Amino acid sequence: MSPLERFKDFNLAYQGMFYPMETDHMGHANVRYYSRAFNEAAYFTFTTAGITPGYMRENDRGMAAVTENFLYRREILPGDLIQVRSCLINFTEKSLHVWAVMMDSCTGEICAINDQICVSLDTVARKSAPWPKAIFEKGRSLVRERPEV
Repeated sequence: MSPLERFKDFNLAYQGMFYPMETDHMGHANVRYYSRAFNEAAYFTFTTAGITPGYMRENDRGMAAVTENFLYRREILPGDLIQVRSCLINFTEKSLHVWAVMMDSCTGEICAINDQICVSLDTVARKSAPWPKAIFEKGRSLVRERPEV
């Protein structure tokens, strides 16, 4: 089964075309591109649990990544059409763990894998804060096992 088929029920958290302006000196995707794409995917994934921009603005809340890991599998070249599929693999009282896979939309190849642990942050006190009950319960209900790749 192709990765596109295997991860089709995960959140489609990012998609777009890779542009030449995002290449490094060797002509392929720079690290900044991967970071941006996976960061955007993580924020979309937060919304599935109710952690929306409105919730964060209205409640002086934010998110802080405390751990992030990348696994690069294949070069991304200008013109490649990319999608990131994601899921939550853990959700605790003050943190969550997002797992994501970046794939070439045309070939189905896995380009990169990312996982990050993020903490709920009180943006006024500048320290971790627990989720409201509704967000905690929704987040816990979305947790799935870490996929094998």
